[in-house]
Amino acid sequence: MIKTFTLVRKNPALSDEEFFARWTQHTKTWDLRDHPEILLNRLALLKDNPLFTGIAENHWPSRAALDAAASWYATPAGQLHWADLCSFMDIDNSPTVVIDNEAVVSAEQGIVLSTLSA
Repeated sequence: MIKTFTLVRKNPALSDEEFFARWTQHTKTWDLRDHPEILLNRLALLKDNPLFTGIAENHWPSRAALDAAASWYATPAGQLHWADLCSFMDIDNSPTVVIDNEAVVSAEQGIVLSTLSA
C-alpha cells in the first residue's frame, strides 16, 4: 500500500466553508468515479493555517496504481477532472508527498514501524 498526503491551498475567492463543501463534493462525485482504486480518501480542513487550507490523505493499493492515476490526467477525461479541481483549489501550490515509513508509538505496543512505498 502507498499513502499520499496533499497539502491543499484553496482558490482564494472561496471562503474556507465554500472550499470544503466543493472539495468534499468533488471527491464524492469525481474521485470515487475516476479513481475507484483509492482505498481511502480522508479530507481535513485546517484551522487558522496561513499556508494551507486542508490536507488530503489517500491510500493506494500500489505505486503502480498511483502512477497510473497520475498519468490518467493527460487523457481527455483526466483533463475534465483536472479542470474541476482547478475551479476550487490552487492546484499548482498544493504539493503531494508520498509516505515511505510510518511509526505508531504507544505505551501498549512501543514503536511499531511500517514501510509503505515498497
